Amino acid sequence: MQPDDERTVTISAQLERTSDCVTGAVMTIVSLLALSLLQPERPDTFSIRADLQGLYDEISQAMLQFVTEADVQEFHDVLYTPDWVFVDATGVRYSWQQVRPQAVELLKSPRAASIVQPIQKLTLQPNGAVVIVDVAVTRDIVDGDGRYGPRGASHSLTEITRFRDSWVKVSDKWKQTSREQVGKPRVLLDKTDH
Repeated sequence: MQPDDERTVTISAQLERTSDCVTGAVMTIVSLLALSLLQPERPDTFSIRADLQGLYDEISQAMLQFVTEADVQEFHDVLYTPDWVFVDATGVRYSWQQVRPQAVELLKSPRAASIVQPIQKLTLQPNGAVVIVDVAVTRDIVDGDGRYGPRGASHSLTEITRFRDSWVKVSDKWKQTSREQVGKPRVLLDKTDH
């Protein structure tokens, strides 16, 4: 064999090995891609939490702006399922029809200064999500009776109530199916923890 022939054989062998490596790498990538497509899609917890926190923020702002019964009902129709229920701290269940008069009556009470509902915990379920949320309602008051210090002094009262909310996705939109009160409210005077 001539030196040029040996070099040609060596180059051919290297090209063949390189081709085998590239083919192996491509086959590995194709196999991994096929396996990933077969895996069930895992929901993106961060995106779901962000979506639901956005809805809680929207609910809080809307509650501060409700003026009429129609406002209350229309909002309920959009963000809650028709079979939505409220469960109080003692375990008694109420339908929307039972809770609606109280929601409308709140329109007559002094407006809250702020309402925030930060998510404390999110648990994904096969059909939706369960959220633990603290609802903090802050009201400014004038203490006419002197319960919190000098008579006539202004104070900020924040009532924080924990709830367990269940959500489902209906036609690509989140809707709340239930709200369960977890324990008694805490009241903070002239401070908030949210």
